[in-house]
Amino acid sequence: MSACHATVLTPSPADALRQQALELEAKNSALQAQVEELQAQLAHQNNSPTKAPSAELEQATPRAAKISIGQLSRALPKKEVAGKPTQPEQLVIFVNAQDARGHALQLTGDLTIEASLQAAGKVVPLASAHWGPAQLRNAYRAGLGSPHYSLETPIQIPPNMSDATALVVLTYVDGWTGRTLKTERAIPWPIDEFVLEKPLQVE
Repeated sequence: MSACHATVLTPSPADALRQQALELEAKNSALQAQVEELQAQLAHQNNSPTKAPSAELEQATPRAAKISIGQLSRALPKKEVAGKPTQPEQLVIFVNAQDARGHALQLTGDLTIEASLQAAGKVVPLASAHWGPAQLRNAYRAGLGSPHYSLETPIQIPPNMSDATALVVLTYVDGWTGRTLKTERAIPWPIDEFVLEKPLQVE
């Protein structure tokens, strides 16, 4: 019978150099991408005043036609380490954006979230938050799951509202066209122990 033997590789000083080279290569690629984007922005600014876009170009440019709040959006409990709070209760809201053909796209504008608790005709504010264009871009996620925005904001929980309905209202104002899109969704309440551990298909 043949035996299997594990091969143990001895660490080498070259390992650290290879790791450093990979990190430098990644940083260089990121910087090059930023340069390309700045050049594209400059070209757009230089051409815009003198050359109007063709009708075909206008039609081919995607515009946000629909926004929606993902079904996994919810309120999260506060986190504690050694009895000390490290994160307050908060909302995590997953936002999807699509053009008229149902394709995912990035938003370039302002987005506002208003959350409230409603019970027995009483409405109590839960959270209010705003993301500008740059903040919104940083919140975009396009990994293994479907492209989406992951937005987090702390909440203030009023007493005696465990039987309430939690409603989130999202308003987006397009920075280029000024068009406003609005949507809302009820999220699970009271707070559960939902934990996000892997990429999600946020729909």
